[in-house]
Amino acid sequence: MKTEISTTEFLRLKNIEGDRRIKAGSQAVEATHLDKVYWPEDGYTKADLINYYIQVSRYIMKYLKDRPAILVRYPNGIGQEGFYQQNVEDKPEFVKTQKLRNQAGRILNYVIYSDLASLLYLVNLGTIAQNPWHSRITNLDEPTYIVVDLDPHTAPFSTVLKVALAVQQVLRDIGISGYPKTSGSSGLHVYIPLGRGHSYKEAAEFAENVSTRVAGLVPKIATVERRISERKRGQVYVDWQQNARGKTAASVYSVRARPGATVSTPLTWAEISYGVELSDFTIATVPARLKKMGDLWEGLLKDRQRLPRLAREQ
Repeated sequence: MKTEISTTEFLRLKNIEGDRRIKAGSQAVEATHLDKVYWPEDGYTKADLINYYIQVSRYIMKYLKDRPAILVRYPNGIGQEGFYQQNVEDKPEFVKTQKLRNQAGRILNYVIYSDLASLLYLVNLGTIAQNPWHSRITNLDEPTYIVVDLDPHTAPFSTVLKVALAVQQVLRDIGISGYPKTSGSSGLHVYIPLGRGHSYKEAAEFAENVSTRVAGLVPKIATVERRISERKRGQVYVDWQQNARGKTAASVYSVRARPGATVSTPLTWAEISYGVELSDFTIATVPARLKKMGDLWEGLLKDRQRLPRLAREQ
């Protein structure tokens, strides 16, 4: 039988091999094949990934708790293709699940993020990025935020930053706050926090309106055209279509299955203005950034905005 170690003890270990039982709160989580390399080019292992999530757990869990999860698993690391999993049947008793209807109408057993133990269980399955629903199980039909996804395709990241500032301007003109973060992949996300009472339909319509206004403000570098073949070279796709019930986006502080082990990281608007690089934010750098700057998104959890009724842009 493996000896249990605390999360604090786990963080002190070096060159971890084999398996461990990690005590997270009142639960013991099986962590297996800890020396498996998940990022071949960088040398980061499964143990490094678990180490990161333990370090940032008190921050990330605020944004995950009570939300259903869609898993994208890479059990052999990013060198091999991952796979999606929504239905989870065989799991420890401490991992909460709930039967929900997915977008295709099927009833599936979704894992619910509840505590650090549930997070570490999913990470041990090879779930590198954490993809929660936009709503909580307490009210699944009401999203707590809107996501505007700035997808560069082939545009340089410097252009993404310019489009983000256009999003800020549009939101400011409307009188609404937005919270930016790196996607951790290739673009940026801007989250718009919501108060109670907004439906997914309202959220999607508002996101579409904002995105259309952004594309109209900076048409040379932004578009709402979904078809890549119809976009102009160098345009950033302002994607509002991720705001349906059951859709997900990589959580803030989530690691991504990308070279460098990049992390979806909150930014200040000032940082966007003077420029950052996606490679600045990784599992090696984000814990220290959090200690220095704290949680830049803390306001998102308290900001209970009401969406104004906007005339549709022609």
